[in-house]
Amino acid sequence: MMEPVWAYFLVGALACFLGTIPIGPINLAVVKATVDHDRGRGAELALAASIVEIGEAVIAICFGLVISSFLEMNPVLRLAIALAFFVLAGALLMRKPNTGMAPAIPSQSSYFRRGLLIAALNPQAVPFWVLALAVISQYFSFNYEGLFLATFLAGVFLGKLAALSSFIVLAGYLKSRLQSASKRVNQALALVLLLIGVSQLSELLP
Repeated sequence: MMEPVWAYFLVGALACFLGTIPIGPINLAVVKATVDHDRGRGAELALAASIVEIGEAVIAICFGLVISSFLEMNPVLRLAIALAFFVLAGALLMRKPNTGMAPAIPSQSSYFRRGLLIAALNPQAVPFWVLALAVISQYFSFNYEGLFLATFLAGVFLGKLAALSSFIVLAGYLKSRLQSASKRVNQALALVLLLIGVSQLSELLP
């Protein structure tokens, strides 16, 4: 029995929303941008990450198992990903928090590009979708063609955007109540990036 089109949207949105809630580099970067500057910067990051999420879901649908095997068999790529996260974490720890006095406001496109980069470097994204689709397919009959695929990906995009928007709201609450919010968010994001880097390195060890 073929599932209705609207069900594809709900499945994509719910899976992506729940997958975004756990603390990770994307949602912490959104919080940091909102705390350091404003909700507009956080929204730029959220939009960029939501667009990248569509591509990662498509990659998982088309080549998920192949890519997962390639990552496991390619230690150089894992090492490069780990080093990239270590560099990002180090830059965050060394950066002084925003004092709120005449901050340098980056161009409108810079935070969007930053969101694209952080989302694209996230090594957990494609494996998450491979696992999520494998689990969901036990209860939901997928048809990855035409309108069904487009509706599913629209759900993925809006689910990601909705989840990250909730972090923007949370960051606004945090910013208004903690003077040291910027420093704490920097430390939290750096810790997450370091843990991701260490996890990549640990998989290279025998």
